[in-house]
Parts: sequence; structure tokens; C-alpha cells
Amino acid sequence: MGHEVGYLLTQSSKIDIEEFRRGPIPGVYYIPNWITQDEEAAILERVYAVPDDNDQWVQLKHRRLQMWGGEVKVPFESKPLPDWLNQISQTLVDAGIFSEEKQPNHALINGEYCCKYDIGDFIMPHEDGPSYFPLVSIISTGTECRVTFELHRALVAADNQKAKASSDIVPHFAFQLERRSLLLFTREAYTCYLHSIDNIEVGTRISLTVRHVNLH
Repeated sequence: MGHEVGYLLTQSSKIDIEEFRRGPIPGVYYIPNWITQDEEAAILERVYAVPDDNDQWVQLKHRRLQMWGGEVKVPFESKPLPDWLNQISQTLVDAGIFSEEKQPNHALINGEYCCKYDIGDFIMPHEDGPSYFPLVSIISTGTECRVTFELHRALVAADNQKAKASSDIVPHFAFQLERRSLLLFTREAYTCYLHSIDNIEVGTRISLTVRHVNLH
């Protein structure tokens, strides 16, 4: 059967998310070693169990992805997640990160591969939009990378006008995402900033973006 997906956090293991706040932008949280090596291996085993020629894989430049839970459009027709993704979803609820009412019901699996391409060749600055508001969780496996949050272009001009009167403006913030880590972003980090992924080490990074779709 291979590796079992048995996560570190049990149903009674709530965490204080504020202990994991990262950087100056409100709403960014980072938890290293969220999963173990065995759990990482179990995740990768299930990702690669999908054949390369399966329609579940979508090929993009320098990466490919799987989407589970249904196509994100109005009306949203939710489809059941595989058992192993349901287990991850429940773990995030058990930890107090997501609520029972808004348990993650959608997962995007990104496979980024790198042979020393230039910075910016991977996931360009973007926003997740209202469909997943107010929270996104990303589990990183495989090689490490850098995540960058930069102020949304629509807000740059207005904030430039206020810059002389305020020292609270953070135009951008970047840090390394280690393998087996969990990244969360919400609040200002979700609504006011774009985020991008680059500087991926040579190899393959598999990330699981787990969210609750709010469309009706």
C-alpha cells in the first residue's frame, strides 16, 4: 500500500496561529515542518499515482497541475475530494485553521520543476480572488522555493501618496518556503497583496494549495 498519510496533528491539536506570524504584512503565517518526511513521501506517492497521460494533469509552462474538488465557476458544483486530500482538509480544521463550516473543499496541486531557470519563470504575481476568500493554505513538498508578497498595483499609487505620512506601508516581503512547511495567508495579505513563487531549487517542487470555495 506504500506510505500512510497519518498526520502529526490529532483532532484535539489546536494551534495558536498568531505564534506563527511571519514578517511585517498582516495575515502571513508560516509553520515549518508541518508534515513529517513519511507524510511528505505519502503525499508525493499519491500525486504521482495519477498517470502522466491522465486528463487530471494540466500542462503549463515549466509546471503542471492537478485540480480536485470541481471547476471553480458559478454555480460551483463541488466534487468529492480523494480520501487523502480529505484527510489533509480535516487536519487543517482540527488545528483550528479552517472552521467546520468552511472546511477546505478544493485542492490545486502544482508541480514546478527547475533546472536553474531565471527568477520569475515560475508562478508570476497573482491574487487568488474572491472565490477562496478569506484564507489560503499551501503545503510545500520537494525542493524549496521563495514566496514574495508585493503590494497590489491598484494600491501602489494611493500608498505612494501616503508614504511620507506613514511608515506602515510594506511594498513587498519575501522569504524561503522549506519543504514540508505550511504557508497561510489571509486579511491584508490576501486582499492587498499579490504573491508569486520563484527561486526554486533544482528539482521538482510539489505544492498543495488547499482552500474553501465560496461560490454559490
